[in-house]
Amino acid sequence: MASGELRHRPIPDLIGGTFSVVGRRFREIAVIAIVAAAVAVVSVVAFTSAFDIINEEILENPRFEEVMDLTAQQEVESEEIEAAVETWLESVEGDRLVNAALLLAASLLIGLLGWATTIAFSLVALDDVEGRPSAIGQAFRTGLARVPKAVLLGIVYLAVSVALLIALGIGMFVLSLMHPYLGVAFLVVGILGTILYFMPLVQMHFVIAYLEPGFPWFPRWWRLLAGNKVATWGRSALIFLVNIAVGLILWLGLLALPSPYGDFISNAIAGPILGALSAVAYSLMYADLSGRSAC
Repeated sequence: MASGELRHRPIPDLIGGTFSVVGRRFREIAVIAIVAAAVAVVSVVAFTSAFDIINEEILENPRFEEVMDLTAQQEVESEEIEAAVETWLESVEGDRLVNAALLLAASLLIGLLGWATTIAFSLVALDDVEGRPSAIGQAFRTGLARVPKAVLLGIVYLAVSVALLIALGIGMFVLSLMHPYLGVAFLVVGILGTILYFMPLVQMHFVIAYLEPGFPWFPRWWRLLAGNKVATWGRSALIFLVNIAVGLILWLGLLALPSPYGDFISNAIAGPILGALSAVAYSLMYADLSGRSAC
């Protein structure tokens, strides 16, 4: 099949295919989901502990309150504020700061492990599409090996976003010379247009990083989308909206539970399930566009 002829399967087939893959590879996906749940639970504990340490030992420190009070007083000299800040920093126990830093570092590591489980879900789904047996250990090893590539792609997108904001800022400044509202309108339309158009497509770029051995440079991503950008946008937006809707329903349903129990339930149960379904759906979309699917 020629590249230009490749297209997505219909949305009902995508939904049915997603659940079919989960059913056929239930053992592998369940094991990965359990790992993802464990990572999510540890993440909740780490973030809660880090927040408690920062809040109780740093932000609620009387010296910090003194700094805030001085900052709110306009007539206070900057030297007095600097002295108060120095006194506050000296009053904070060093080991508490170290513990907070360690917990935040652990949270970062946990986030990377969570990324690895997403890649593992995707690899198992692609194995199913191509009729290969899946090895859970190999999926995790490959997932961990490809996390740095996904992180690098995230950094590239961060740099692109900064450059885009600078360009939009320059455009806003130039148009503001003609009319103030024209510049503001340009900035708002530029930011919203970029988010609404590109964000649903960007996820497929990360899926390429998950499922292909090399780094997915922008031309590779754009060629994969080819004439399917609107269809890809629609399916990605649908997945995003479903995740948002389920998250909102869970949030409303778990409001009655004391913290952090609601977070545990949401992250340890709903999170891995939604993560698995989303990863499988994106893998099927990738397989269709890359010609690796029989559909």
